[in-house]
Amino acid sequence: MTGQILMSAIASHSPRIGIEANAPDFLRGVIKGSYAMGRAIQALEPDVIVLQSAHWVTTFTWYVTCQAHHRGACVSDELPDLIPGVPYDRPGDPAFGAVLVDALKAKGLLAERNTTEHYKWDYGTFVPLQYLDPTQRIPVVTMGTCVMADLDECYQVGVAVRDAALKSGKRVVFVASSALSHKLVRAPEAWPTKEHQKLDHDYMTLLGAGKLAEARRFLDTYAPETKVEMGGRNLATMLGALDGLPAARLSGAEYGEYGPSSGAGHTNYGVTIQ
Repeated sequence: MTGQILMSAIASHSPRIGIEANAPDFLRGVIKGSYAMGRAIQALEPDVIVLQSAHWVTTFTWYVTCQAHHRGACVSDELPDLIPGVPYDRPGDPAFGAVLVDALKAKGLLAERNTTEHYKWDYGTFVPLQYLDPTQRIPVVTMGTCVMADLDECYQVGVAVRDAALKSGKRVVFVASSALSHKLVRAPEAWPTKEHQKLDHDYMTLLGAGKLAEARRFLDTYAPETKVEMGGRNLATMLGALDGLPAARLSGAEYGEYGPSSGAGHTNYGVTIQ
């Protein structure tokens, strides 16, 4: 089977949807979108989901999980009352994780395997996956986000994900677990400013039109202006996974609704490769 990227996506991980039964009404449309994008991903029948979390923060090194199984209970260190210890039990893919580490190193990047049996997921990893694959069936490889990397390096990380898919022969979905605009305030139901909402939608419009190079240039000003989560690093990786593909082969879609969480803009957006 020919390896390829099937979809590159952005997924919401607002901690306020960490337990669906407790989620506020203003995020119900985002949750519907999480489930809808999950159904689209499942229909693609990927061999593995590669998820990069904005909340697994690394300083120097790009770490990739290479455990055969992910099992534990997720606690949000910033909001333990919202996510106090929710269990997860999912297969990993250590073989693909190893290929991805090699692909990162081939680009001259500092990368290592995370193999410790004591590692536990952050909520940026746990929250979207419970909606994208509620049966916990699809193997998952997760990645940290390196704060010392600039957007160009993050883009190359996305290219490495693509390269690993090709080399391994596996069908891969990449998920950037990240908010869009992220200028936070102490009010859970608060929306981003109207100006920031427009920029969020402008970015999605570029994705929908398959204008990847323009989206990458846009990110240089959009990310600092709206305080995109993790400085836009995850969005840059998402773009890199689509590197070199013509617009005619790309189909972008927003799933569900765009919604607020403490001044941040949250949505679920996927670019499928035809």
